[in-house]
Amino acid sequence: MAGLLTHLGIALVGFLIGTFIFKNYRYGLAFAFGHLIPDLTDFGIAGIRQGSLDPGVIMTNPAFHSLSVFSHSPFTWFIIALIFLLVMFWLYKFKKIKKYNFMTGVGCVIFFIIGVAIHLVIDQLIIETSYWI
Repeated sequence: MAGLLTHLGIALVGFLIGTFIFKNYRYGLAFAFGHLIPDLTDFGIAGIRQGSLDPGVIMTNPAFHSLSVFSHSPFTWFIIALIFLLVMFWLYKFKKIKKYNFMTGVGCVIFFIIGVAIHLVIDQLIIETSYWI
């Protein structure tokens, strides 16, 4: 579970940066959620289906591999972010949300994508190549 501790530490640091430097806790939450969502998707759904929290058991589930391919693809998250941005722009254009809420939403999507990107890079460079991290 060392990978989990690495990702939780990075999510905490990103949350603190988003909260205190940018003075908006929503940015920090978006980064932390974005950083954890790829593993929450594959380990979480497969673990719930199996009723287990053991990573060794979860990774033997055939659903884990298909979920892992889905959740560890950057294009998946960029498309989801693009859909959110388009919906927010549509709501702003038709005056359903205020400019402040629109700009905060755009900032949250940006922080979410940064969190996902950092997660995927960390997985590729460090965690996937080293047993001890």
